[in-house]
Amino acid sequence: MNILNVCDGEDWDIVSYQALHTASRFLKLGHNSAVVCQRGSLIYDECQKLKVQVRPLTLGAKFGFLETGGWDIVHFYNPVSLNPLLLKKARASGRVFVTQLKLGNLKNFEKLAAMQPYIDKYVAACNSVQEDLVRAGVEQGRTFMIPPCINIGRWESAMLIKPAMFQKRPYKVGTISMDKTLREQELFLLMAKEVLEVMPETNFMVVGLKEERIRTLARNLGISHKVDVLWERNDIPEVMAMMHIYAKTSRREGLSMSLIEAQASGVACVIPRLRGLSDFTVHDRNGVIVEPDDILSCTRAVVRLISNPQLCHNMSKMAFDYVDNNMSLPVVANMLLRLYEEALL
Repeated sequence: MNILNVCDGEDWDIVSYQALHTASRFLKLGHNSAVVCQRGSLIYDECQKLKVQVRPLTLGAKFGFLETGGWDIVHFYNPVSLNPLLLKKARASGRVFVTQLKLGNLKNFEKLAAMQPYIDKYVAACNSVQEDLVRAGVEQGRTFMIPPCINIGRWESAMLIKPAMFQKRPYKVGTISMDKTLREQELFLLMAKEVLEVMPETNFMVVGLKEERIRTLARNLGISHKVDVLWERNDIPEVMAMMHIYAKTSRREGLSMSLIEAQASGVACVIPRLRGLSDFTVHDRNGVIVEPDDILSCTRAVVRLISNPQLCHNMSKMAFDYVDNNMSLPVVANMLLRLYEEALL
């Protein structure tokens, strides 16, 4: 099968991760696969590292002059520059798929819905995205839910050491955030202060956005001696290995790659009840769901997990099993290949 993944975003995020790693997996399974993306982007460089055929996404390609002949499947990942001419060309020689990973405003989804004549299948990364596609006018039968993938081999080593870690004190509670408003980081630090009132031996970790004001927030709260601020890292598996609990303090809807990585690392997770973020979590089974923007709710969940190492361990094991069984790269790639095969019949 000849499969072309198209990713027109510039950021290295959950979208580009999917486009790259599914293409790499297809190659290993003996298919011809390539990625079209912006030259100079991180995904472009990563394609070369993984020896995935990569083609530059030119301005002409965005306006419909992308060469799609010879490809059985043209798969667009969270597209921002789709147009009917491009889709019409791709549909003339193969089958067209669109994966939507991010939640967005209704107009964006209505734009995708208007292109139904040229799209064989809309792949939603979670139930919330699927609901939004249908609400915007996409026929239910044209949608299919496939969760985001993770190359789980990188995270298994962290999972293996968790049973022993959950018996050790003090616990380390961490978060990863690139929120430039610093509201997520501030909520995490406010929660940390509350936890320290009850369990003063606990340690905390903030990873992500490089911003000195995060240290200032911790100092102003009087807890800087208990908080490691690590900035953006490229060794997240090792960072996850140091955490007992991952607390997501996001106030925005949407999927989170760092949350999936935490669960794949066997870290017990505290997750706000937000569309996308909590779609793959069953409360008190593979994570603890709390009310968003609620410091007290988050504090209680973290204290409860620290107080019960066995609960913490059981929850982390169930989280890992769920990710391994439903989101590992081989599983997701096989689901996509089955959809492609059905479309080509």
